[in-house]
Amino acid sequence: MRFSPIIIFSYNRPWHFLNLLNSLILNLNIEKHDIYVFCDGPKNSSDKIKINSIKKIINSFKKKLKFKKIIFHKKNIGLANNIISGVTKILKFKSHCIILEDDLELNSATISFLNHYLKILRNQKKIGSISAHSYIDKLQSSNDEEYYITKRHSSWCWGTWSRVWNNIKWNSIDYSNHFSNDLEKKLFSKGGNDLNLLLWGQYKKYINSWAIRFNYFCFKKNLLSFQPRYSMINNRGRDFSGTHEKFSLSKTRDMNYFPILLKKIKLKKYLSKKIDIFIKNSHRRSFKLSVRHFYKEKSIL
Repeated sequence: MRFSPIIIFSYNRPWHFLNLLNSLILNLNIEKHDIYVFCDGPKNSSDKIKINSIKKIINSFKKKLKFKKIIFHKKNIGLANNIISGVTKILKFKSHCIILEDDLELNSATISFLNHYLKILRNQKKIGSISAHSYIDKLQSSNDEEYYITKRHSSWCWGTWSRVWNNIKWNSIDYSNHFSNDLEKKLFSKGGNDLNLLLWGQYKKYINSWAIRFNYFCFKKNLLSFQPRYSMINNRGRDFSGTHEKFSLSKTRDMNYFPILLKKIKLKKYLSKKIDIFIKNSHRRSFKLSVRHFYKEKSIL
């Protein structure tokens, strides 16, 4: 487990992909990590041009990064299918991995952080993922620990283990049982006010999200996420270019933040009701999905 494999997912944004690689090469020992790239296929001729640019960018970094395998899908399969199939391929023969999407900018400690804690927490059965993104940058707290543990798993710059991922049944969720169980809905919403609505959107095929299904699986298995107090990454995809992100640029509080790499973790120390409540209330429901749910179900999740 010394150097975790890194999986990068891309599509049609060469400018973001280049920015990601430029930030990646600043990370210590990055040349020792095997890197796998999965690029979704084109929808039109414009996409073909952009994907060709991504191929050229990869070629220009081959002396700086160790690309183990590069897959360009011939057809467009969508973000969720690309990530599910790509991570599944790697975790069939690897015990863990780091997962990046092409719109991220990393600080120089990000890979060391993820690599270290994927190793340290590999046998912690209550932890389902690690992320370099923080949900609580804006939380004012006197108890300023270097880390926290949350019910909400992040899809921004994260890692997991085969012991988690390989047990997920992506297309076998019992949605009807969940939505008829008021207690289960209440407990699931502790990870965010938007989670039940997103799961309903997935159920009704208004969205296609691997992340909501991953969060639901972890909820059912009582798996938590380990994250740094302050974000170590910046998401540059919120510039109207992404599939899901349609807002302004996000900013981290401190891109140079580097949490102490503890050798032992006492999980209870990093649990906080205040943090749980902050994360729950900081996630707002999708207006579009709320309207659809009210129209279809005559209720509000």
